[in-house]
Amino acid sequence: MKAAVMKAVVINSYGPPEVLAVSETRTPRPGPGEILVRVAAAAVNPVDLAVRRGDIPSPVLPAVVGWDVSGTVVAAGPATTRFVPGDRVVAVRSPLADGAGVSAEYVALDEALAAPAPVNVPLEHAAALPLAALTAEQALTRLGPDFSGRLLVSGAAGAVGGFAVQLAALRGLRPAGLARAGDARTLVDLGAAEVHADTDELPAGAFDAVIDAAGRPETIAAVRDGGHFLSLTPFAVPEAERDVAVEVYGVRIDGAMLDGLARRVEEGHLTLRIADVLPFEQAPRAHAALEAGGTRGKILLTPES
Repeated sequence: MKAAVMKAVVINSYGPPEVLAVSETRTPRPGPGEILVRVAAAAVNPVDLAVRRGDIPSPVLPAVVGWDVSGTVVAAGPATTRFVPGDRVVAVRSPLADGAGVSAEYVALDEALAAPAPVNVPLEHAAALPLAALTAEQALTRLGPDFSGRLLVSGAAGAVGGFAVQLAALRGLRPAGLARAGDARTLVDLGAAEVHADTDELPAGAFDAVIDAAGRPETIAAVRDGGHFLSLTPFAVPEAERDVAVEVYGVRIDGAMLDGLARRVEEGHLTLRIADVLPFEQAPRAHAALEAGGTRGKILLTPES
């Protein structure tokens, strides 16, 4: 029997990682079409840092942080058709409308936001998939169904960039990856056909498109005239030049697409990379590590102390 109250990672004010705290809050109840999930893990994403700092203000305070979650269904609301108690799921839920993030012992969410968790990875690790993989898949889709040109992924060793390299390779592209020099082996393992260090001077106009997952607007110089620059970091967008189409893209939550990505994990075509698994109580440490940069793989928070 679930408790009437649960613990959750919350912010009561904006600021550095130390504003994160574990507090008690009421356990939600699933409404029509919703499932109640006992959380195995919640991932830490750059958007969580932005909310915590107040760069993207929460609609309410205190607010529970977190978008990505994996866990087990423990209850289903009326008119729920896709999941039953005992199902293992992975999901992404935005807290930007109500401050109800997923870094909690229990989460209620629309079943359309969830997908069966991949069976070949630990349930905790499945929380590393949703937001980053959806962003990468949708970024590639923005290039168009017929895109077959030269692609450069900036931030290719990060969470989103790493998925972009893998998914581009699965599409038959030969992606180039831009990251730190020490990440060269990782990029090749992910499927990069070409590797560039961030200290190198990129060849001007050599690529038909750049997906920038690292906030490096200067990489627009590597796009050919009339090419495509897709920024996934809205705070670092270049000015358009040379008829290069500059687009800023933010993720769209899509349960059906998430399901397809989870199946790619099961098939062994998509690799989850985990940097660390920490208890809720160490959320400040997790945020500080991600904020410092250089994290390779997802940092996950778990209710288990």
